[in-house]
Amino acid sequence: MDRSEAGVGTAAPPWATAGGLRRGLPFDWTLLALVCAPVFVYLMLPTLVVVPMALTPRQLLEFPPSGISLRTFHDLLSDAAWTSAVLISLRVAAVVVGLSCLVATTAATALHSARFAGKTIILGILMTPVVAPVIVLALADYQFLVSLHLAGTWVGIALAHSVLATPYVFVTIQASLVGLDPALVRSARSLGAGPMSVFWHVYLPALRPGLLAGAVFAFAVSFDEAVIALFLQGPQATTLPVKMFTDIQYELSPKIAAVASLLVGLATLAFLAQIAIVLRRRSRGRVWAAGGEQRWETS
Repeated sequence: MDRSEAGVGTAAPPWATAGGLRRGLPFDWTLLALVCAPVFVYLMLPTLVVVPMALTPRQLLEFPPSGISLRTFHDLLSDAAWTSAVLISLRVAAVVVGLSCLVATTAATALHSARFAGKTIILGILMTPVVAPVIVLALADYQFLVSLHLAGTWVGIALAHSVLATPYVFVTIQASLVGLDPALVRSARSLGAGPMSVFWHVYLPALRPGLLAGAVFAFAVSFDEAVIALFLQGPQATTLPVKMFTDIQYELSPKIAAVASLLVGLATLAFLAQIAIVLRRRSRGRVWAAGGEQRWETS
């Protein structure tokens, strides 16, 4: 009989005993902090430079600033070119979120539990915009949209960004559908449920988390994209990244630092809101678990 089968063998390591996973892991947190601290400082340095540059009272970028003033932000918000670029970016991103979520949801639902010879090829085609160089996509989008007379319009930019964002939404939705049992779909259909009823009551509850995550990805991809938008821009179709890029080339003003500071602030607020939501859910789970244990003891 083997020694492990007889219950005789080497002693388990301290981190494998009861409670060891919490207090006895062979891991040096000091080493982790020493490794991560320089990386964190390196990532924060641009922010520590950009934000003070946005507070300068002068018309040119300077660091360190000679004073502190909100004049740059006032000039930014009163500039029609910058506000128009922000509105166009938001409009394009909204259309991209709708189109990419629609196409990705349809594709992921249709390919879920499907078994046919060309499925791998279709999946590869759907993921092509992720692996293809962006400059190649931009040139192809430009040549295609010129033939449709959509180059230089925000609609053309939205269509091109939708192609780029759809794979990200498809991946998140497909990951959500992994845990969906195909037997549930067959059972619903056998009980007389139509296609819309099956999607609403079976597919949608399963893919909702992936759909929300994919919508966030699609918005971020569209709002941050500059190469394709640079190819397809026009007098009335200039997105915020393109406006920032052109101003850096031809008009280097503190407004660029102000825009960057606002974007950093919005990203920070979104991150803090996500942390607050996660902590709130955890606290609710602990309260629910504590209430369940109390009810069990009283019963």
